[in-house]
Formats: sequence, C-alpha cells, structure tokens
Amino acid sequence: MKMELRHLRYFVAVAETLSFRGAAEKLRMAQPPLSAQIKALETELRVQLLERTTRQVRLTHAGRVFLEEARTVLEASSHAEQRAREAVHGVVGTLRLGIIAPSATSWLAGVLRKFRQRFPGVQLALFDLTSPEQLRRLNIGELDAGLLRPPVGYPDLDYSFVDSSHQVLAMPAGHPFARKTRLNWRDFHEQELVQIHPSAQHGYYDAFFAQCAKAGAKPRTVQYANDIQTKMWLISAGFGIAPTTATLAEVKRPGLVFRPLPSGLPPVQTVLVWRRNDSSPVLAHFRKIFS
Repeated sequence: MKMELRHLRYFVAVAETLSFRGAAEKLRMAQPPLSAQIKALETELRVQLLERTTRQVRLTHAGRVFLEEARTVLEASSHAEQRAREAVHGVVGTLRLGIIAPSATSWLAGVLRKFRQRFPGVQLALFDLTSPEQLRRLNIGELDAGLLRPPVGYPDLDYSFVDSSHQVLAMPAGHPFARKTRLNWRDFHEQELVQIHPSAQHGYYDAFFAQCAKAGAKPRTVQYANDIQTKMWLISAGFGIAPTTATLAEVKRPGLVFRPLPSGLPPVQTVLVWRRNDSSPVLAHFRKIFS
C-alpha cells in the first residue's frame, strides 16, 4: 500500500475519537474497511500507531507523534487546495511586470494602487527595464506584462495603448537654451546630444532627428547612456542636451532644466504588452485595470 492523504484522514479520525466505530460514523464508511486501512497504514510504516483492546483504543507514543505530523500535512493540503481554487479566479499569485523609468509616474502609481486594492493577494514583482529588454523577456516568458514604448514587433505578443506624453528638452542649468523662450529646429545644428544607446531603445529619437534634418540642422551625439537615470545625470553634469519624455521633468533633479521643444513631434506612447496565449487570470485582471 502506498500512503495517501485519505489514510491520514482515517488515522486522524480514529486518533481523535479513540473509537473505530465513532471514526467510521464520522467518515461515513463501514468500520471493517476502516480497521483494515489503519492496519495497512501501520504495516506500511512498520510502526504500531494504536493499541487496541476489546474495551478501548489508545495512541502509542509513535501514534501521538504521527498524529501531529498527519494534522500538519492535512492542514497544508487543505491550504494548498484553497490556494489553487483562489488561483483559478486570479486572486492570488504573482504578476511579473516590466516598467520603463518614464512610465513610473503618479498615473502608474494610481493604477497599481487600484490593482492592489482589488487584488491584495497578488504580489507585484516590478522590474525597471528598457523596452527591448522587456520585449525579449516577455517573448521567452520571464515577464507576464510590460509597460514600454512601441513598436512591439513580436508576432506572439499583443498590446494595447495605455498612456501618452509629449517630449521636452532636458539641458544642464546654465545652457544657452535655458535663456530662450522659444526654440527652433535650426537651433539644434551642431548641438551636443546625450542619448540612450541604440541597443537599449528602439527609435525613440527618430522623430527628433527627422525634424532637425528637415530644418537643415545636424546635432551631434557625443555620449551614450544605457539607462534613463544615467542619461539624466550626464545631462546635469554638462555632457550635452537631449529630448526626453515630459514625465521625467516632474522629478526635480539638481542641475537640470527643461524647456519645450519646437512643434512637430508626435506624442510618446506607452503600451501594455503581454503574451497572446497567456491565459493567466491574474494577467486578465491586471489588463482590465487599464480599461
């Protein structure tokens, strides 16, 4: 016989009632099969759990120890069953969410707070990652959802637009542009730029360079950064200027000033991305928060 959970339930019932008849009634089964199952359990364990006489049933020392362990196992089993039922409805579990730094705004905080209030049993695992890295991890199943910049470009990934923002110009305090009330695209000719490295972004600066080229301006990229925080630090240190998402201007940083860019740039989109075949109810609940 291979010990199963039902054998533990049988034993606990007998141990708690100290009566095969009472345990059989509690379990709604006949007494002889119950006695046979307990005997088979003792044979499997090679341990006597109960002392039986014509008048009474008593636990052996081994039986008392086994009772404690059996109760622990049955409680854990019951907890696991409950968690599994809750998981089907998406009220427990973990959501692995990728976030680009510019999307970490009060708007997103409100979205996450709303999700937390509705589904307090779901843990949010947040990862500050670039858009290309999020797409790679989503595609191989290391993230459940991502907030990033389009384009998506993976056939197995789906997405929806969730937010947009305009671009502004970030510059070090004291830069000549800080004294201008209005900039023209021609002003960017020979200006030194700090950019996120192409491997960490996909086309963020394309519209900016297109507008400069249309005006005959040729700015020069003099420094690359691998993440947005480093980019902003390099700008504040005087390495150059750069277009950036307006949400970043909401965070006060020493040595940085922001000015409006000339007209002509499209808004910067943020999309929520997930695997098309992902049937997770937790993911479904999270997507509805953005609806």
